[in-house]
Amino acid sequence: MAFEISIFLENKISHFESVTSLLKKELINIRSLTLNNMAHGWGVLNLLVDQPEKAYKVLADKGNSVTMHEVIALEMKDETGGLDELLVKIARSGIHIDSAYTRLISETNMAILLLEVPDVLEAKRRLEVNHVHILDDKTVYGK
Repeated sequence: MAFEISIFLENKISHFESVTSLLKKELINIRSLTLNNMAHGWGVLNLLVDQPEKAYKVLADKGNSVTMHEVIALEMKDETGGLDELLVKIARSGIHIDSAYTRLISETNMAILLLEVPDVLEAKRRLEVNHVHILDDKTVYGK
């Protein structure tokens, strides 16, 4: 199971940097991120880190508004059309995707598609029935 950490923060570089500084101090490696502007100067920072449980605790203990939730990690080809091929399989599975982002592992030339879905258990079941391989933590986090 892969987990994403989401932090609600003011859209100021100092707030973004305070999160990254804290993770650096705790030796937590950020593997992928998205930063989304919401409204009125606030946003959500979504992080894929190598130690999600530790990151959640460290960030929460410092007073951050943080959540941790499961995401689905799928391997895709790191070549032209790789994402399209994977999306065809996902479409056959009939799952709804709330949001998605990628991670590239340069050492192995592996591309990973990370999905946030409304019902993780049902989405996993449907993907497995359609022979879509879900990646393990070691691969996702690069441990």
